[in-house]
Amino acid sequence: MKKRNLLLLCVLPLLSGCNLVYHYTPSHPYPGADDENVGPLGEYDMTVYFYLDFSHSDEPIYEMRWYMLHPIGECPAEAMLDDSKAADPLFPNFIGYSEYSSAMDEDLIWKFDTDYKQSNILNLYGIWVKK
Repeated sequence: MKKRNLLLLCVLPLLSGCNLVYHYTPSHPYPGADDENVGPLGEYDMTVYFYLDFSHSDEPIYEMRWYMLHPIGECPAEAMLDDSKAADPLFPNFIGYSEYSSAMDEDLIWKFDTDYKQSNILNLYGIWVKK
């Protein structure tokens, strides 16, 4: 009799839990998220930091949220650099951004229309040359 009662006490919670189905549909993808973090491709999942150059990488000149594995398309206007913004007079010509600290090879310059990254953070450094 005691074994039967003990078995019933052990099995009863399992049986009552089998019928419990809980569906949760979050209104936001994570706590603190708001609608500005959701774009046409879904939730932004990467932060892109633009720096003047590698030597000045303590503070980005611009940052934006974007999608992993999707090209940005074009350089944001706020991150556009020109020769007048050169920090070093020995290297006054801006040739583009790269995720590498120095890019003497044109293949290492970031191509906004085709390049993408699978990472939560993408750091792009301005590349300046003496031409």
